[in-house]
Amino acid sequence: MARQQPRTIWDRVYTTEQAARGEKLYAMQCAQCHGEGLTGVEMAPPLTGDMFNQNWEGVPLSDLLERIRTSMPQTNPGSLTRAQTADIVAHMLKVGNFPAGDMPLDGQPGALTQTKFLTYKPQ
Repeated sequence: MARQQPRTIWDRVYTTEQAARGEKLYAMQCAQCHGEGLTGVEMAPPLTGDMFNQNWEGVPLSDLLERIRTSMPQTNPGSLTRAQTADIVAHMLKVGNFPAGDMPLDGQPGALTQTKFLTYKPQ
């Protein structure tokens, strides 16, 4: 029996519509600290690029989603719903040039524990 490859962010785990919603939310909730291009501002780290990718390499996407959901925005931590957080993560994936698909990113507890953040597409 062949072992199934684990899911990754390369498996088209969000939709373009979801990323568009996330872009609007990001502009309202995140851009002030993390910058319009997700590149980070002063003490706020980048949410895309090499440093971000290194920090999250191999980590389940559920960890990233929960980190954002419980600690952001800094002015009102925990104020984003799971769906809003999933939309923002979809926007982050789009900006990071990860491919979109037909199914939206699921923000429910445990839904993304088997989906890994990988900088490079698995062979």
